[in-house]
Amino acid sequence: VTQESADKGKAYSEGLLTKAVQRGRSTSSQKDEVLARIKATDKVEDLNGCDLIIEAVFEDRDLKATVTKETEAVMDPSGVFASNTSTLPITGLAEASIRKDKFIGLHFFSPVDKMPLVEIIVGEETSDETLARGFDYVQQIKKTPIVVNDSRGFYTSRVFGTYVGEGVALMAEGQHPRAIEVAGLQAGMPVGPLALQDEVSLSLALHVMTQSRKDMGDAYVEPASEAPMRKMVEELGREGKKSGKGFYDYPAADDKQGKKKLWPGLAEHFPPAAEKLSQQEMIDRMLFAQANETARCVEEGVLMKTGDGNIGSIFGWGFAPHQGGTLQFINAYGVANFVARSKELAAKYGQRFEPASILVKMAESGETFN
Repeated sequence: VTQESADKGKAYSEGLLTKAVQRGRSTSSQKDEVLARIKATDKVEDLNGCDLIIEAVFEDRDLKATVTKETEAVMDPSGVFASNTSTLPITGLAEASIRKDKFIGLHFFSPVDKMPLVEIIVGEETSDETLARGFDYVQQIKKTPIVVNDSRGFYTSRVFGTYVGEGVALMAEGQHPRAIEVAGLQAGMPVGPLALQDEVSLSLALHVMTQSRKDMGDAYVEPASEAPMRKMVEELGREGKKSGKGFYDYPAADDKQGKKKLWPGLAEHFPPAAEKLSQQEMIDRMLFAQANETARCVEEGVLMKTGDGNIGSIFGWGFAPHQGGTLQFINAYGVANFVARSKELAAKYGQRFEPASILVKMAESGETFN
């Protein structure tokens, strides 16, 4: 949008390269060579002739449409246009394109310089050639690709949302925030759900829910986490780490010694429940929410390969690595046992835990995910 913003982006890259030189993983000449290939600009004309463009603007359908039209007008006519959207369906975003067969999703994970996975999303009109070119690009930059079919939230964002959402739901039910965070870690997740939601941003998550409600109309099912998230953002003004306050309070930017702490006000606005759930009960809710939603992605054809589901869950959002992935977790638990436990959770906590139809059929026939 501005040259200043573009320069800031290049400066981030320069910082990463400088660290690599300082740690002996690169040289000054290699750093200069990479920086020379980065052109920071606010002029769309500078994209003239590009054979691959990846937009990564805010999760707003109209804004993405504007960017698509502006850049397609100057890029290589045979080039690929990709969206880094984490939630908006690719087929819908491609409506703004004049070359829908060359439109694809390339969803990177934050921080991009550290996270190995790229989720490639195929829209209804994405051609096989475009998919092949997207796959090649991901391998060229030494990332790990998984391929999924189009849907709202695709695979990774959709299932990741069940983990943080379950943590927020537990808090709204009056479970102690510290116990919730510890349960997440005990489950094998790298970060507790409340801390992770702060990192992602409460306001962004709420924006995605609002956009989904707008797009889906009467078909929208409000998640258990939406009301408490709306209260945190709209009533209490706590948007997450970026604003210095979310479920946690964060030290000032210049306070290098300070540490984040759970916000004491949570107890006031989400009063403690009379019944404290066991740690195992909370762990089950977090793991089963993710695994069951993954099974639904298989059922709906979003996931085409079991391996992509397992790899995507570990590398995409850090699903308990010792479990081998969300679908392997179901295999190891036993499909029939998983279905039975899911029904117990559904009876206590709601429809979201009702086992996916594919799991019920698999339990009856003795199948597993291969």
